[in-house]
Amino acid sequence: MSTEEVEVECPVCGKTHRLERKVDVFYCKKKPLVLLNDRHGWRLMVVKEISERQDRELDRLWGSEDEG
Repeated sequence: MSTEEVEVECPVCGKTHRLERKVDVFYCKKKPLVLLNDRHGWRLMVVKEISERQDRELDRLWGSEDEG
């Protein structure tokens, strides 16, 4: 494995994927995943769609810069 790649376990299929070390969107079995690097290291997370109502509720809870 080169220093430009990282091996991460897939939450969709359970296999290990070898990906380039950059934040990016990928698909496994037609499900959207994002590769990100946080305090836990490089990992894949499933992207979930939320409704407009859920989005507004999150904005209210977290404080949105777009309030108005």
